[in-house]
Amino acid sequence: MKRQCWIIALFVLVFFSIQACAGFTLSIPAEHRATITSVLLPTDTPLPSPTFTSSATATQEATAEPLERTVPLFDQFIEGIKTGDKNTIVGLWVEGKMALQVVYQPSNNPGFVSSVDNVATYFLLPYKMAGNYGMLAHNYLGGRFFFDVNVGDIIQLVFGDGNYQDFEVVGVNDYQALQPNNPRSEFVNLVSGAQLNANNLFYEVYMGPFHTTLQTCIAQGIEDSWGRRFILAPPL
Repeated sequence: MKRQCWIIALFVLVFFSIQACAGFTLSIPAEHRATITSVLLPTDTPLPSPTFTSSATATQEATAEPLERTVPLFDQFIEGIKTGDKNTIVGLWVEGKMALQVVYQPSNNPGFVSSVDNVATYFLLPYKMAGNYGMLAHNYLGGRFFFDVNVGDIIQLVFGDGNYQDFEVVGVNDYQALQPNNPRSEFVNLVSGAQLNANNLFYEVYMGPFHTTLQTCIAQGIEDSWGRRFILAPPL
């Protein structure tokens, strides 16, 4: 069977499920309610995702050959993805680490996460609720590069007119889902050991002052949706 990782997205109808592999439960105002649609993954064999231990600190294990990567020059990257639309984010860049095109979730499919490699998906709900940016990617596609991002790295979001905005990574937070396939799972911070419900985790990583959050799943053994990684980056 092909792998499935339902990248976390927080939505619901009364309980809004944050689905990134499995889900959360979140109560939100009626104007933001929507129905979760599961993501169909590509038919080709996915690339291996990073494997984590369940110790207090998540540690990536070298379980696969290093993935080949070519990061173009920033100017070349911008020229290749420009659309002319100054109000749309079209690219996600971290120098020497990733150059991902950005696509938006369809307004009628809030559970959508792109199944194309080297692509991140713009998560609509954080912007609607708090004016923040959320970027989702499967951990065996574009999200594999999220595991190379460290505190102090600069994330550059490119707009369709070629302008860009810089964000500095201040936190890389990993959580274990105690019940990976339960939309109401509790989550444990792998550093502090603190346990949060889905509601509180959503607010912790997506709400608050203006910032960008990158999100992908953490794999453990044969469980693709064992945990979640969130990268938090306020603007410079």
